Amino acid sequence: MNILIFGASGKTGRKLITQGLRKGHNVTAFVRNPANMKLWDDNLRIIKGDALSPKNVDDAIIGQDVVISALGNKTSQSFWKSNKNISDAVNNIILGMNNNKVKRLLFITSFGVNKKIFPLEKLFVRTILWKLFADIPKQEELIKKSNLKWTIVRPARLVDTDKTGQYKVGEDLSIGIFSKISRADVADFLIKNIQNDDLVGKTITISY
Repeated sequence: MNILIFGASGKTGRKLITQGLRKGHNVTAFVRNPANMKLWDDNLRIIKGDALSPKNVDDAIIGQDVVISALGNKTSQSFWKSNKNISDAVNNIILGMNNNKVKRLLFITSFGVNKKIFPLEKLFVRTILWKLFADIPKQEELIKKSNLKWTIVRPARLVDTDKTGQYKVGEDLSIGIFSKISRADVADFLIKNIQNDDLVGKTITISY
């Protein structure tokens, strides 16, 4: 399949690229700065673009079968200042997918908007980190109102450990103060489920 990855230069995005390639897919990495990419493969195409540019996004979606987004704001910037860059990018992605008749979208957000979350962590997220998470509900609302075959994935706290292939997933999965998941296992779940219609229209939490 032809897979387009937004946020491809990030830590999770790179895991998505490598695992997608290992599964034999054709992967397109959408990045701001191709010089930062140190991955090469005959089935990898790197596109320079800005997710806030409707034309850049539309051009990248041409010929794709699946779109995966690992877009995220830099924590150092979002901690102090809220912005709507990702929700603006979501608008462009939805428009580009509709224009090019691409239906399948897998989108990573965060456990921070879960209803079932450890109370102390909820307090921390809703007060100290509120600017970091402020735009996420809008992102999810835009996706849910679209006519796409979407799946929203909310990982627990992301860590940089190896892939295990063993994790819990569910729409009502509880998140505790020590809950975590490796970026490699998030990528594993997404790549395995790009064609899983059972997850269409669902918001899935993933954690160990």
